[in-house]
Amino acid sequence: MKIRWKILIVLLTFSLVPLFVLKMHGLKSLTHLGSDLQTQTRVTLLERATASLSHMAKATAAIINLQDRLYRTTLKSVQAEAEFRLRDDDTEPLPPVVFITSPSETISKPVLISDSRYKKRALMGRGTARKSQHRMASIQRGDLIDLPIAPDNISFWLTNDLPLKEAMPDITRLEPLIHIFQACSLTLENLALWQDVSLENGLVATYPGHNAFPKKYDPRTHEWYKQVKKNLKVTWTLPALDAATRSLCYRLSAPLFNDKDEFIGVVSLVIPVGTTINSSLLINPESGTTIMMVSSSHPETEQEKKLLIVGQIGDDHDKDISPQMISHFWLVPPEPEWLKEDHPEFNTLVEDVADKNFGVLQMDYKGIPSLWTYTPINMRLSLLIITPVNEFTAEADEAEQYIRESVAYQYEGSSLIALAVIISVALVAYFVSQSLSLPIRKISEAVIKVGEGDWNARADFHSSDELGELAENFNIMVPQLREHSSIQQALSLADEAQQSLFPQEVPSLVGTDIGARCVFSEKTGGDYYDFIGCKACGPDVFAAAIGDVSGHGISAALLMTSARAYIRALTGQGKPLVEVISKVNRLVTNDCAKTGHFMTLTTIICDAGNKTVNWIRAGHDPALIYTPETDSFEELIGEGLALGVDEDYLYRDYLTQMESGQILTLYTDGIWEAHGPAGKQFGKDSLRRIIRDNCHRPSQEIVDQLLEEVTAHRKGLPLEDDCTVIIVKFL
Repeated sequence: MKIRWKILIVLLTFSLVPLFVLKMHGLKSLTHLGSDLQTQTRVTLLERATASLSHMAKATAAIINLQDRLYRTTLKSVQAEAEFRLRDDDTEPLPPVVFITSPSETISKPVLISDSRYKKRALMGRGTARKSQHRMASIQRGDLIDLPIAPDNISFWLTNDLPLKEAMPDITRLEPLIHIFQACSLTLENLALWQDVSLENGLVATYPGHNAFPKKYDPRTHEWYKQVKKNLKVTWTLPALDAATRSLCYRLSAPLFNDKDEFIGVVSLVIPVGTTINSSLLINPESGTTIMMVSSSHPETEQEKKLLIVGQIGDDHDKDISPQMISHFWLVPPEPEWLKEDHPEFNTLVEDVADKNFGVLQMDYKGIPSLWTYTPINMRLSLLIITPVNEFTAEADEAEQYIRESVAYQYEGSSLIALAVIISVALVAYFVSQSLSLPIRKISEAVIKVGEGDWNARADFHSSDELGELAENFNIMVPQLREHSSIQQALSLADEAQQSLFPQEVPSLVGTDIGARCVFSEKTGGDYYDFIGCKACGPDVFAAAIGDVSGHGISAALLMTSARAYIRALTGQGKPLVEVISKVNRLVTNDCAKTGHFMTLTTIICDAGNKTVNWIRAGHDPALIYTPETDSFEELIGEGLALGVDEDYLYRDYLTQMESGQILTLYTDGIWEAHGPAGKQFGKDSLRRIIRDNCHRPSQEIVDQLLEEVTAHRKGLPLEDDCTVIIVKFL
């Protein structure tokens, strides 16, 4: 056997065996790590989802309890006034317009107006007369259309068997109820659809007035009327289609008695099913979520552990509709439909629904693992939301898939490396077997490989002369070059990750114009800004933050990322600003305990409707308020230590009332500290000048103009620090 083959075999043995062992051990460890990580992530995500859903269910139950008290108090007021009027023979004179409707005619019809809260399903398709009535030939059967109402009138409906002459005495007595109806409507705001009084003689008084009852409508034939007449007490009824709007509603009803304590009718509040349900439980549900109303108040549920499905949201509803309109998208099963699961937790669910408790349970629904969130609506109903578990654990599943793909990629890569080692060893063996007079050529080939990105290339020969020292120094140099290249690559990845965390768009709120932008320096920095939505604060409120982490590099970027996560998590909960910043400070201080880093921060909560700014300054450059009317600047100089210095520091929040036309500017020190070729800083005077000269322009154009002038001031010099600006104009 020739020497070249002996060298080749020896080199392959000592290089490929350790490589194979390391490859198999690394792939096995990576697979186990991915499995453990996916399992732990799933558990954590489910725990967080369960806690979040439980909190929402508890909050919804508390809100519904308060609304129930309001409904009962309002109904009691209307009941007392109606009984007083019906017993009183000393009636007031009728107004000029008394809105009376019947199956055959409408008497003294007032002016009807459209209200966004009042819609009904179009019943079209049986003639052009109905299309002309709505003046829109494009309306299709089943579409939502306006239901005109009379907010200043009560409408009196006469059933088929009630003559007008016989109904007039009661109409005269009930007409003065307009005042109590209007007062109760103001108290309830959007919580009730109708207030009505239905008498035994077939007269129905409804507020606000309308003429949308079907011709055969008679409340005395409806289940809710019969229940109140039978029980003679305040009663919540199961949801049913409202006769006027054809939307799913339930009623809170009370009996009416005359002076002889005889039953004479029913007074009711008609409430859309979506009104008393916390919108945070229904808006933007996860894909595959099932939303239904269930009841345990049924004779069959007492004999067997199951729930009656009263209503369910259809698949065609718009996720952006208001809670007042969602009642139009609830579907009523045509036949009694039951919910039952063969699972021990289902018995707990039935018992909790019967006891009017709220909670979150985990069990299968139609064979799919799901989270069941339930909360009581009234004494007979509960809201049930069933969400597949995989909607909450999608991130864990994606992580597991990513790790599997990484393992496959690592396997392919290690195979390629093994092949490369075989080829390299063969080449080395070949050249070693040749004349030792060619060391320079080998070094040259190794240099070429390194230049092409092969960091495993080495000058594989040893000698005690100068060429041997050169080869040795070359072999030392390659790992150092690789290390420097890895550091540069890591910095580049950190910079890309930092940029991806910034908001992709600014909030769009009526009454404000917002612009923001961050320009990064060549070094990975710690500038930060964000806009955080706050559902608990209201639709016209948003939170914004701007900050700067001391130093540069990966550690500064990681601290910025952590602070961003803390601020987003705490601000979105609707907690007081002082509590949020204090908690963030404690967390940041713990993170910075051994690094020496700190972070300056200014956080604001802006109420666009009331034009107020609630703010805390934590060692950051003071925000500027420019008033064009007086051409004056005001700095928001408040007390506050930078985050990460003292975990027990007590922050103080401030409230500033803004005026229309004022401009609020938040910025980092990279703006005014930017140097030109002569060493002169850009300065705060230039910052103010640009805001003053461009105050008439949109906020984003002001931001862009400011950063363009900073670039022009540097005249080609590299940016030493990140430059970040947020501008809010109050319109």
